[in-house]
Amino acid sequence: MLSAAALMCGTMMFAQFNTSDVEQTGNGNGSNVNQVGLMNNSDVDQTGDNNTSAVDQNGTTNDSAVIESGNDNTSAVTQLGTDNESTVWQYGDDNTSSVDQNGDTNDSFVWQDGDTNTSTVDQDGNGNNAYIDQWGHDNTSEAYQTGDGNNAEAYQGYGTGNGFHFSYIEQNGNGNNAIVNQNGGDGNYSAVYYQNGDNNDADVDQTGNGNASEIWQTGVDNTSAVTQIGDGNWGQNEQIGNDNNGDIDQEGNSNYGGIGQYGNNNNSIIDQLGDGNFGLNIQQGDFNGSMITQVGNSNYGETYQTGNANSSLVTQSGNTNYSGVTQTGDNNSSGVAQSGDDNNSVVVQTGDLNNSSVLQVGDRNSSDVNQNGLGNFSDVKQFGDDNISEVDQDGTSNISGVLQTGDDNYSSVIQNGFLNTSTVNQFGLSHDSFVNQQGDFNTSDVTQTGNNHLSNVTQIGNGNGSIVAQSN
Repeated sequence: MLSAAALMCGTMMFAQFNTSDVEQTGNGNGSNVNQVGLMNNSDVDQTGDNNTSAVDQNGTTNDSAVIESGNDNTSAVTQLGTDNESTVWQYGDDNTSSVDQNGDTNDSFVWQDGDTNTSTVDQDGNGNNAYIDQWGHDNTSEAYQTGDGNNAEAYQGYGTGNGFHFSYIEQNGNGNNAIVNQNGGDGNYSAVYYQNGDNNDADVDQTGNGNASEIWQTGVDNTSAVTQIGDGNWGQNEQIGNDNNGDIDQEGNSNYGGIGQYGNNNNSIIDQLGDGNFGLNIQQGDFNGSMITQVGNSNYGETYQTGNANSSLVTQSGNTNYSGVTQTGDNNSSGVAQSGDDNNSVVVQTGDLNNSSVLQVGDRNSSDVNQNGLGNFSDVKQFGDDNISEVDQDGTSNISGVLQTGDDNYSSVIQNGFLNTSTVNQFGLSHDSFVNQQGDFNTSDVTQTGNNHLSNVTQIGNGNGSIVAQSN
């Protein structure tokens, strides 16, 4: 009786220690391992021809590792609970892999080397982590994580070309982080969508050919960065709430930028270097910031910020520049400096502590600043070629500026009410200037120096004054 019980106990203890090891070398390989409880472990190693594998583990200290080497590889691993871990390596031919982990200290690592790679990892809860590394040919990768310690990384196609890269990562809650790094040439595309909540972060780095990337994050410590270097670049970034940041950095060819950010501690930077540049920053509420820097070719800009501590800074350098900038309420300020070619700039700020400054240096300059209420101030400097400037400020502490130096100058300043002041200095060639100030402490001062002067100042009520000096 005692010895029978002891024998049963021994059998139970033995049943607890699952382990399996399959090793196959050539031709029609297959494998199927199914483990249910306690110290699970599995190891499958197949080398050539029609490889296939499936491992299914259920509970406790799961572990699995599958290596398939060549020909029609496929693999699938499913783990359910406790210390999950999986590793799949596939090396050549029609690779595919899928790993599904459910709960506890998940981990996964898939490495595929060459040919028609595909991979999918799906993790559900607790210590999640996934790392996918694909090299050459028709790469694809996807990782879905739902809750707790999330992280996910995908690197695709090292070196120079022959990977039709694609990657997609979706994370839902808690320690989110995602890193995608696509190198070498060919199809790059990446999307890190839906990092819904908690410590979001995302980082995509693409190097050559069809680049594109998109990141959407919804709440808490968002940060995002996209870095693209050459060919079809794209970008985009949308973050909805909390400590947003953003950052897109593109280097050459058909660039675009993006960034959205709708609430809380926004900040955004787009930095582009050459070819089809565009830009764009949109931020709606809270501590907005913004910065667009473009260097050469078909630049364009645009910044819209709607409320709270707005500020903006745009710098463009050469070719068909244009900027934009529209800020609507609170501590507005702006910048904009353009250097050469078809410059143009428009700044419209509507309410609160407005301020603006535009500097344009050469070629088809133009500027247009329109500020509506409260702290207004403006300063426009233009230096050479077809200058024009118009400033229109509406109410409270208006002051303007405008200095134009050479070529077809023109300026017009209209300020409406309270502390008006204006000064326009124009120096060479076809000057014009009109200043019209309507009420309160008006003053004006226009100086024009060489060639076709004309000036016209009209001030209607209150402290008027005026000085115009023309010369030739």
